[in-house]
Amino acid sequence: MPRKAIALVGATIALVALAPAAQAAGPTPVVVSVVAHQDDDILFIDPDLRNTIRAGRAVTNIFVTAGEAWLAPGDPGDLPDASGCRDHELVREAYAYCRQRGAMAAWANMAGVADTWSADRVTILTTAGNVRVERRTLVPRPTVQLLFLNLPENADSNPDVAGLDGASLVHLWQNDRTANTLVPWGNTNQRYTYDHARLTQVLSGLFTRLHATVIRTQDPHPDPRYQGDHDDHVMTARFATEAAGIYNATQPSAQLFHYRDYNISDAPTNLPGPLRTDKGATFSAYAAWDGFADPTPTGAYLSWTQRLYHRDSTGTTWVGQNNDGRLQAFAVEGGKLVTWYQRASGAINRGEVLPTPWPLLPGVSVGRNADRRLQVFARRADTNEIVSTWQTAVDAGFSTTWVSLGNPNAGSDDAFQVGAPVVATGFDGLLRVAVKNGGGGVSVNTQQAPSSGFGTTWDDIQGSGAQDPVAVQVDREGGVNVFAYAIEDGVGHIRHWHAPYDAGTHTTGAFTQEPYLAGYEPAGPPVAVHNKDGRLDVFYRLATTATDDFAGLVGHTWQHADNTWSAVGEQIGGQGGVGEVAAADAPGSWSDSTPIADSRILVFSTNGTGGLSTTRQSDPDGGYPGAWTDLGAVHVGQPAAGVDRQGCVFSFALTDSGSLTVRNQTTCSGGQPLSRVREIAGP
Repeated sequence: MPRKAIALVGATIALVALAPAAQAAGPTPVVVSVVAHQDDDILFIDPDLRNTIRAGRAVTNIFVTAGEAWLAPGDPGDLPDASGCRDHELVREAYAYCRQRGAMAAWANMAGVADTWSADRVTILTTAGNVRVERRTLVPRPTVQLLFLNLPENADSNPDVAGLDGASLVHLWQNDRTANTLVPWGNTNQRYTYDHARLTQVLSGLFTRLHATVIRTQDPHPDPRYQGDHDDHVMTARFATEAAGIYNATQPSAQLFHYRDYNISDAPTNLPGPLRTDKGATFSAYAAWDGFADPTPTGAYLSWTQRLYHRDSTGTTWVGQNNDGRLQAFAVEGGKLVTWYQRASGAINRGEVLPTPWPLLPGVSVGRNADRRLQVFARRADTNEIVSTWQTAVDAGFSTTWVSLGNPNAGSDDAFQVGAPVVATGFDGLLRVAVKNGGGGVSVNTQQAPSSGFGTTWDDIQGSGAQDPVAVQVDREGGVNVFAYAIEDGVGHIRHWHAPYDAGTHTTGAFTQEPYLAGYEPAGPPVAVHNKDGRLDVFYRLATTATDDFAGLVGHTWQHADNTWSAVGEQIGGQGGVGEVAAADAPGSWSDSTPIADSRILVFSTNGTGGLSTTRQSDPDGGYPGAWTDLGAVHVGQPAAGVDRQGCVFSFALTDSGSLTVRNQTTCSGGQPLSRVREIAGP
């Protein structure tokens, strides 16, 4: 006979049947998010959360604190309904209950089902003994679960839970104090004492029990250029990141993604109207239970419901072409570098882990040396140093040796603000790696000689307001161009630097800043690719402003035949989504593919439902008619694109199970669809 459990429905308590405890092996994929407070998930990770839920994935959200604020302990009285939860005289135990109810209402809203939940507990073994974690399961959608650790939040200075000066998670991270959990109203769990080790063990134990394939959390190192963040957000992100490292050391690799928090309000609005509406409605469902939140979001809360910005991008330049034309993709999963490579037959091998001496952050870029060997650039998670490995021979495997190119802000507080590397090979045969530096400018490290090593000295090419990642591309005159999405006084621009090439001396000059690229206001990083005739096209996400509701659409700026830049930009449509746009060079223009008559640029972007969308030029060297095709599926991170030796275009996108979705043309012509679709397993 099934056990019974309490389902919290409005202000009533109903009895529902509780299914047997979940088995150790969960469904694949499994997405787990870890946040500090009961509204952090819906403010800073939605709509990524919503898309995962609507795709039918198994989704679990872990709330680290009880969110009880500064309220005093006491007798919570009778069970409050939503109107009672708006009483500002609530004691902390009652307010913690109200915020739990708000979280449940919000998640039911995202799932589009009735707000009916069952209650039980999950037992996790730690070295200090078992911990039982409160769990709520959404009855109409049992793959959706919420877990509550109920640690004291930053403002709670009551010595019974947090010590005399509060800031319990800060002290837990520093490992100089323990903290006692509290018991929200209606929760019958016992209290537990946590230290640093116990919290990381509980989180990693939950990841293991759930068999997480994706872990989402907050920003462990907020950018000091912008408004400050909440200590609970930062410490939760650091604990979740540490726990993910423990989990990934012994388990199949889970992809880890961080999300920016408070400071997204300093960036342009990047969610399209329908997603803003949905996100606002979800927050209102939560806020109906939170007496300190306005159910109609205003101020900072309104700005947060209109934006989503990832902390660490995957970038869109993570696919390279071997000398023999085979394409090879790279990604970071579980902090490790994974590669999928095409065989001579065209089949693509299952993902393989390359030896990685340190955990890596997302954001990988592939370049090709003058001697045709591929070289991969990534970023260490512990120091943000730019690091690299390379093929041991043309078309061969990769070295087990890695080298460091250093960090342009090494030794400063800004070291953790250095962005993901992006690379290009100049006419002089030298690889150049560009990154957003910690001060918000751009730094470049240039290979010391063709096909040789790098030093650790970075050239600061100046600029300000730059966001991650930048783009680097060589034009048809051999000049090296760097582009960056920059935010100045809350307004987005595309910055441009140019280093000219001298064919007589076979050298590249110094970078100088050029005017901003013309166009509508951007809300995401640029990518630059070549037309059939070699001119550059630049693509980027657009923002919603007082005059243009273009969020979720794609902007385009281009070079003229005389290599000057267009005095205007355009929007070429899109299907929602955030983050960088991917594109491949027109076949035969710059790549080693066979020239084809109908050689067009194809553009790819994630869309508003988490899938992949594409558009293409109307004809070679032409414009973009604005017609987009939804290619479907569910993806994480940003896509990449490539062209094989025959001139067929490929798109690549990562899934939330750690596999790689590959779509490609089977007839190499610009107007042909990407009719072949394969999902290639990860390692």
